[in-house]
Amino acid sequence: MEFLFGSRKTPAEILRQNQRALNKSMRELDRERTKLEQQEKKLINDIKKSAKSNQI
Repeated sequence: MEFLFGSRKTPAEILRQNQRALNKSMRELDRERTKLEQQEKKLINDIKKSAKSNQI
C-alpha cells in the first residue's frame, strides 16, 4: 500500500517542512507590516501638508 501514497516522511522532514512554512508566513507578515507603516507615514505627511496649507 505504501507505493500508492509514497513513502512516509521522517519527523525531521516534517519538522523542516513546518519550519519553512512558518518562516514564510513570518516574512509575509513582516512585509505587510512594513507596507502598512509606509502607508501610515505617507498619510501623516499628507495630513501635515494639508494642515500647513490650511486645507483642513
